[in-house]
Amino acid sequence: MRADAQRNRQRLIEVTVELVLEVGGEPARDTIAARAGVGIGTLYRHFPDQQALLHAAARHALDKSISAGEALVETVPDGVDALRQYMHVALDNGIGVVNILHPLLEKPEWPDLRVRAAALMESLVGRAVREGPLRGDLSERDIVFALIRFARPLAVGLPVDEERALAHRHLDFYIDGLCAEQPRPKPQSP
Repeated sequence: MRADAQRNRQRLIEVTVELVLEVGGEPARDTIAARAGVGIGTLYRHFPDQQALLHAAARHALDKSISAGEALVETVPDGVDALRQYMHVALDNGIGVVNILHPLLEKPEWPDLRVRAAALMESLVGRAVREGPLRGDLSERDIVFALIRFARPLAVGLPVDEERALAHRHLDFYIDGLCAEQPRPKPQSP
Protein backbone atom coordinates (compact mmCIF):
# COMPACT_ATOMS: atom_id res chain seq x y z
CA MET A 1 0.00 0.00 0.00
CA ARG A 2 1.33 3.45 -0.88
CA ALA A 3 2.48 5.63 2.03
CA ASP A 4 -0.27 8.21 1.52
CA ALA A 5 -2.92 5.49 1.33
CA GLN A 6 -1.55 3.95 4.54
CA ARG A 7 -1.68 7.37 6.25
CA ASN A 8 -5.29 7.86 5.11
CA ARG A 9 -6.27 4.42 6.38
CA GLN A 10 -4.61 5.06 9.73
CA ARG A 11 -6.23 8.48 10.02
CA LEU A 12 -9.67 7.00 9.29
CA ILE A 13 -9.19 4.44 12.07
CA GLU A 14 -7.98 7.06 14.57
CA VAL A 15 -10.86 9.41 13.74
CA THR A 16 -13.33 6.55 14.12
CA VAL A 17 -11.95 5.86 17.62
CA GLU A 18 -12.26 9.57 18.51
CA LEU A 19 -15.82 9.83 17.23
CA VAL A 20 -17.02 6.60 18.85
CA LEU A 21 -15.83 7.96 22.19
CA GLU A 22 -17.42 11.35 21.52
CA VAL A 23 -20.83 10.07 20.46
CA GLY A 24 -20.86 6.95 22.62
CA GLY A 25 -21.77 4.78 19.67
CA GLU A 26 -21.43 4.30 15.95
CA PRO A 27 -20.51 7.51 14.09
CA ALA A 28 -21.74 8.35 10.61
CA ARG A 29 -19.32 7.46 7.81
CA ASP A 30 -19.51 10.89 6.19
CA THR A 31 -18.59 12.49 9.53
CA ILE A 32 -15.59 10.17 9.82
CA ALA A 33 -14.40 11.00 6.30
CA ALA A 34 -14.85 14.75 6.82
CA ARG A 35 -12.95 14.79 10.11
CA ALA A 36 -10.19 12.65 8.62
CA GLY A 37 -9.88 15.13 5.76
CA VAL A 38 -10.60 12.58 3.03
CA GLY A 39 -13.44 11.96 0.64
CA ILE A 40 -16.10 9.37 1.32
CA GLY A 41 -14.72 7.32 -1.60
CA THR A 42 -11.40 7.00 0.22
CA LEU A 43 -13.20 5.70 3.29
CA TYR A 44 -15.07 3.10 1.20
CA ARG A 45 -11.89 2.02 -0.60
CA HIS A 46 -10.27 1.21 2.74
CA PHE A 47 -13.39 -0.03 4.53
CA PRO A 48 -16.03 -1.29 2.10
CA ASP A 49 -18.56 -1.84 4.88
CA GLN A 50 -19.23 -0.54 8.38
CA GLN A 51 -18.20 -3.83 10.03
CA ALA A 52 -14.70 -3.61 8.54
CA LEU A 53 -14.29 -0.06 9.87
CA LEU A 54 -15.63 -0.84 13.34
CA HIS A 55 -13.46 -3.97 13.61
CA ALA A 56 -10.39 -1.99 12.58
CA ALA A 57 -11.14 0.74 15.15
CA ALA A 58 -11.69 -1.72 18.01
CA ARG A 59 -8.66 -3.78 17.08
CA HIS A 60 -6.51 -0.64 16.78
CA ALA A 61 -7.44 0.61 20.28
CA LEU A 62 -6.91 -2.82 21.82
CA ASP A 63 -3.60 -3.49 20.06
CA LYS A 64 -2.26 -0.02 20.86
CA SER A 65 -3.18 -0.41 24.54
CA ILE A 66 -1.71 -3.89 24.81
CA SER A 67 1.53 -2.79 23.12
CA ALA A 68 1.85 0.15 25.50
CA GLY A 69 1.22 -2.14 28.48
CA GLU A 70 3.81 -4.63 27.30
CA ALA A 71 6.36 -1.81 27.11
CA LEU A 72 5.45 -0.65 30.62
CA VAL A 73 5.95 -4.15 32.03
CA GLU A 74 9.50 -4.02 30.68
CA THR A 75 10.36 -0.46 31.72
CA VAL A 76 8.49 0.53 34.89
CA PRO A 77 10.21 -0.88 37.99
CA ASP A 78 7.25 -0.61 40.40
CA GLY A 79 4.33 -3.01 39.89
CA VAL A 80 1.58 -0.70 41.13
CA ASP A 81 2.97 2.19 39.09
CA ALA A 82 3.11 -0.02 35.98
CA LEU A 83 -0.54 -1.00 36.48
CA ARG A 84 -1.56 2.63 37.05
CA GLN A 85 0.37 3.83 33.99
CA TYR A 86 -1.12 1.07 31.86
CA MET A 87 -4.65 2.02 32.84
CA HIS A 88 -3.99 5.69 32.07
CA VAL A 89 -2.40 4.96 28.70
CA ALA A 90 -5.23 2.57 27.80
CA LEU A 91 -7.71 5.39 28.46
CA ASP A 92 -5.70 7.69 26.23
CA ASN A 93 -5.49 5.03 23.52
CA GLY A 94 -9.29 4.80 23.36
CA ILE A 95 -9.79 1.40 24.98
CA GLY A 96 -13.41 2.40 25.66
CA VAL A 97 -14.07 1.87 21.95
CA VAL A 98 -13.75 -1.89 22.41
CA ASN A 99 -16.59 -1.94 24.93
CA ILE A 100 -18.82 0.44 22.95
CA LEU A 101 -18.34 -1.37 19.64
CA HIS A 102 -18.38 -4.95 20.94
CA PRO A 103 -22.19 -5.32 20.75
CA LEU A 104 -22.21 -3.81 17.24
CA LEU A 105 -19.70 -6.27 15.82
CA GLU A 106 -20.87 -9.44 14.16
CA LYS A 107 -17.77 -11.44 15.16
CA PRO A 108 -15.68 -9.65 17.80
CA GLU A 109 -12.99 -12.31 17.85
CA TRP A 110 -9.33 -11.44 18.02
CA PRO A 111 -7.64 -14.56 19.41
CA ASP A 112 -4.14 -13.11 18.99
CA LEU A 113 -5.05 -9.98 20.94
CA ARG A 114 -6.97 -11.92 23.59
CA VAL A 115 -3.90 -14.05 24.33
CA ARG A 116 -1.67 -10.99 24.55
CA ALA A 117 -4.20 -9.10 26.69
CA ALA A 118 -4.61 -12.02 29.10
CA ALA A 119 -0.84 -12.39 29.50
CA LEU A 120 -0.44 -8.65 30.00
CA MET A 121 -3.16 -8.42 32.64
CA GLU A 122 -1.83 -11.47 34.47
CA SER A 123 1.63 -9.93 34.50
CA LEU A 124 0.54 -6.43 35.53
CA VAL A 125 -1.94 -7.43 38.22
CA GLY A 126 0.13 -10.32 39.59
CA ARG A 127 3.20 -8.14 39.89
CA ALA A 128 1.29 -5.22 41.44
CA VAL A 129 -0.27 -7.51 44.07
CA ARG A 130 3.08 -9.19 44.86
CA GLU A 131 5.12 -5.98 45.04
CA GLY A 132 2.72 -3.39 46.31
CA PRO A 133 0.14 -2.66 48.90
CA LEU A 134 -2.72 -3.74 46.63
CA ARG A 135 -5.40 -5.86 48.17
CA GLY A 136 -4.66 -9.52 47.70
CA ASP A 137 -8.04 -10.45 46.25
CA LEU A 138 -7.65 -8.14 43.24
CA SER A 139 -8.06 -10.00 39.96
CA GLU A 140 -7.34 -9.25 36.32
CA ARG A 141 -11.08 -9.22 35.77
CA ASP A 142 -11.49 -6.46 38.40
CA ILE A 143 -9.01 -4.27 36.53
CA VAL A 144 -10.51 -4.96 33.09
CA PHE A 145 -14.05 -4.12 34.21
CA ALA A 146 -12.93 -1.04 36.14
CA LEU A 147 -11.08 0.18 33.08
CA ILE A 148 -14.20 -0.37 30.96
CA ARG A 149 -16.20 1.76 33.39
CA PHE A 150 -13.65 4.59 33.37
CA ALA A 151 -13.35 4.49 29.58
CA ARG A 152 -17.04 4.83 28.73
CA PRO A 153 -18.35 8.28 27.83
CA LEU A 154 -20.58 9.74 30.55
CA ALA A 155 -23.21 11.00 28.06
CA VAL A 156 -23.89 14.16 30.05
CA GLY A 157 -22.56 16.62 27.50
CA LEU A 158 -19.12 17.29 28.93
CA PRO A 159 -16.41 18.36 26.50
CA VAL A 160 -14.25 15.39 25.51
CA ASP A 161 -11.10 16.70 27.19
CA GLU A 162 -12.96 17.41 30.45
CA GLU A 163 -14.51 13.95 30.41
CA ARG A 164 -11.09 12.38 29.78
CA ALA A 165 -9.56 14.39 32.66
CA LEU A 166 -12.32 13.15 34.98
CA ALA A 167 -11.73 9.55 33.90
CA HIS A 168 -8.03 9.90 34.73
CA ARG A 169 -8.81 11.51 38.09
CA HIS A 170 -11.28 8.77 39.01
CA LEU A 171 -8.82 6.12 37.89
CA ASP A 172 -6.25 7.50 40.33
CA PHE A 173 -8.86 7.47 43.12
CA TYR A 174 -9.56 3.82 42.28
CA ILE A 175 -5.90 2.73 42.34
CA ASP A 176 -5.26 4.74 45.51
CA GLY A 177 -8.25 3.05 47.11
CA LEU A 178 -6.95 -0.37 46.13
CA CYS A 179 -3.67 0.54 47.82
CA ALA A 180 -5.24 1.84 51.02
CA GLU A 181 -4.66 -0.24 54.10
CA GLN A 182 -7.32 -2.90 54.16
CA PRO A 183 -9.38 -3.41 57.30
CA ARG A 184 -8.47 -6.56 59.16
CA PRO A 185 -11.23 -8.98 60.07
CA LYS A 186 -12.30 -8.71 63.70
CA PRO A 187 -11.50 -11.75 65.83
CA GLN A 188 -14.43 -14.03 66.50
CA SER A 189 -15.81 -13.98 70.06
CA PRO A 190 -15.67 -17.30 71.86
